[in-house]
Amino acid sequence: MWQMSRLRRFAAGLAAALGLTVGAAVAGGIDRDRYLPVDDLRPGMRGFGRTVLQGTRIDTFELEILDVLRNAFNPRQDIILVRCWGLNLEHSGIIGGMSGSPCYIRGADGRERMIGAVAYGWPFSKDPICGLQPIAQMLEVGRVRDPARRPRRNDGGDAPASAPASAPASAPAAGGGIDLETLIARTGQGPLAEGCRYAAFNGPSSPSAAAGPPPAEPGLSGQLSPLRAPLMVAGASGAAFERVQALFQRHGLAAVASGSAGAATRQAGADVVLEPGAALCLVLMSGDMEITGFGTCTEVDGDRVWGFGHPMDGVGWTEVPLATGVVHAVIPSVMRSIKIGASLRTVGTIWGDESAAVFGQCGPRPAMIPVEVAVENDRGRQIYRYEAAFDPLYTPLLIQLAGSASVYAHSSLPPEHTIRYSVETEFEGLGTFRAADMTSLEGDFALSMDAAMPAMLLIDSPFGRHRIARVRMEAAVEPRARLARLEEVLMPRSTFKPGETVRLRARWFHPRSHPPYSWAHYELQLPADLPDGTYPITLTSSTGHLAALRAEKGHLFRVESAADLLAALNRAAAVRSDRVYLRLGVPEGGLAWRAVEMPSLPSFRARIMEESGRRDVQRYRQALVREVPTDFTARGEWTGTIAVDRRADQ
Repeated sequence: MWQMSRLRRFAAGLAAALGLTVGAAVAGGIDRDRYLPVDDLRPGMRGFGRTVLQGTRIDTFELEILDVLRNAFNPRQDIILVRCWGLNLEHSGIIGGMSGSPCYIRGADGRERMIGAVAYGWPFSKDPICGLQPIAQMLEVGRVRDPARRPRRNDGGDAPASAPASAPASAPAAGGGIDLETLIARTGQGPLAEGCRYAAFNGPSSPSAAAGPPPAEPGLSGQLSPLRAPLMVAGASGAAFERVQALFQRHGLAAVASGSAGAATRQAGADVVLEPGAALCLVLMSGDMEITGFGTCTEVDGDRVWGFGHPMDGVGWTEVPLATGVVHAVIPSVMRSIKIGASLRTVGTIWGDESAAVFGQCGPRPAMIPVEVAVENDRGRQIYRYEAAFDPLYTPLLIQLAGSASVYAHSSLPPEHTIRYSVETEFEGLGTFRAADMTSLEGDFALSMDAAMPAMLLIDSPFGRHRIARVRMEAAVEPRARLARLEEVLMPRSTFKPGETVRLRARWFHPRSHPPYSWAHYELQLPADLPDGTYPITLTSSTGHLAALRAEKGHLFRVESAADLLAALNRAAAVRSDRVYLRLGVPEGGLAWRAVEMPSLPSFRARIMEESGRRDVQRYRQALVREVPTDFTARGEWTGTIAVDRRADQ
């Protein structure tokens, strides 16, 4: 017996090393004593499925096979079409959150063998007909996404290529790197509104906001489609929940207002384990707001777990906490019924997310990103704490949502409001992004973008993946409007001698403020050695100044490494909205090689460098700039010209 036990353990270890379940050394790569492949299925066969509809109790429903659909949704992937009944499914239809519910066929010998998991359906269906993901296609995900098989980084380090570990800054690429505008355009966020500093990087490569309508709610196109795992959201309501819905809908995910499990429920569910039919949760965010992908566990083999029968987002490699769950209730709907539930206890890590399943292992949980948001308003100072999962797609959204949920935690913003805020995002082994600014009458848009953009660009950049160590935000809400738009600029004279002072008088309009108009004076002293000539002069906002800086010194926003990218973001963040910028274009300039400016390069050397054709060599222009602090967020721009003439008074 002892020898037989050792032999079985050896066989199990060998099978795991080969990415197979125990006994899988048979045709089709699955254990036919445990599973039934699609080739053995026939219309009319009857069986049953397992799922949770209330609490943590696993219940059973009946099913009958209608047919097998070949290449039904993805190439070389089949779907088993079944009709279900029992558990009130005749009334509710197939329920969102049943994704992954394991289904079995009873053989003539009385044995029960798994055939797949509930994964596909139709909206508005009158009968509980659904598609099952064949179990063989799901088990394959566990072989491909076994963490022991994860590829290493290209730089030869120990961390996997797509693992959430900080990658070192890449060496500068020959040819001059990538424009920050191009990287921002790739996030799909543009063109961005003026209230955000990154609007200065809108350009031809920015996706059009009018390119088409937002995607329909997942699975509601009227066609057979994955049921999708609903996102259970606890701790967000009103404007914050609307933001959650809008952001995740772009990625085909449906947010559902729910609530986290209470103390009694958690205590009662402390011993719940993952088994076929149990609730399975992917914890994206925990703490003062919880966001959880909710579905059903299909199969467990040792510490290996499969579920959902379809993707969460299909990202491939991922690293998201795996948890047990509880169902609060089922909400029937003619559109699509849905489970309302919450996570209970984190028991491991989801490593793989593919079209056929999510796959994970019980054991250590992945590290989360601490996010702290301090909000000061008429309720005093409140501090909210969250933990966000590390995922190239989800993490920027989660950080953005943490800020929004905190600002809107108790009420909407006052009709007249101003937010003074700061953001610090620390990247492991790279540095820290810092921004501090003020926004008024524009909600939390500027804060949200300063929170999300660094994560969007650096978590999965062309220079490698960089993990976030922590995020901290501060937001002080004032029930007063502090926005001003430039209406008029007066310049008493337009001809000056070098060394004289240019004086402007500007009229500002202050929406929702009293008085609605104000005048301000601005001065700019001309250099004593400024050559005679005509010069453009501009009074502008932060957006205009940043756009002009890009035009004059494009090399400051052309990046060749992750360190360059972080520096460019910090450079943009240093331009504040509560400033007015008085700018004068001057003839000085030179050549820049990467970030090095060479204003006094001999002409023959400059010619050689320019004619070399190198993209990392650019000509730049200087500008005389005076930055004037204001007590409002400035919008608008005025441009004029002045003449400089040393003999102006002769």
